[in-house]
Amino acid sequence: MDAAANASARVDSVVVASVTGESAVKVAQKIRDKKVVCVTCPQGMSWQVNNMGKDVFAEIPELRQRRDEWVRRGLEEVPMYLTQENQDKLQELNVEVVRGTIPFFGPTFSMRSHLNKTTSLNVVAKTLELISTGTLVCMETVLMATDAGVVPQQNRVLACAGTEMGLDTAWITRNRPSAQLFHPTQGFRFLECLAKPELPQIPHINAEYLR
Repeated sequence: MDAAANASARVDSVVVASVTGESAVKVAQKIRDKKVVCVTCPQGMSWQVNNMGKDVFAEIPELRQRRDEWVRRGLEEVPMYLTQENQDKLQELNVEVVRGTIPFFGPTFSMRSHLNKTTSLNVVAKTLELISTGTLVCMETVLMATDAGVVPQQNRVLACAGTEMGLDTAWITRNRPSAQLFHPTQGFRFLECLAKPELPQIPHINAEYLR
């Protein structure tokens, strides 16, 4: 968080990936002199608690603790959405919320899960996850905020994201719309890595704990 706050003076805006809104609230409370955007999950996504006994929810202690809490509460499915409390806080902090199709997740996830097919976009996504899952999510959130017109294109954008929950990765990026992602000279670019896990945990390509 401190690394992101210190770097905020060198960017035009800040984009935060946040499922429940908690991480976006923390960033917005820390960074007051820049526009902060919360990018959250599209409608219909949820964690499948009974499928969380492996993969990143078994390997990362903080995620394992969250899964165990849900198991103790007898939950089988946990929707991925902003809580009303965090929505109210984000509104008070003048944080705009973007909710839309995730560029490297939506239709390609359905193809993997329901048709047992992978695409070139899956290869790009898994390659970025070799750096960290948050690195992929940073790019996706910046693309979503830019496509929605919330962040002007061709800006320096600070992106913060993590592995399923919380924040563990931060990048300064140059943003472009997703339709120009691979433009040879004016496309999206990772400019500077501020933080990432030393050894990132990479979710299974089919991510059975998601729906």
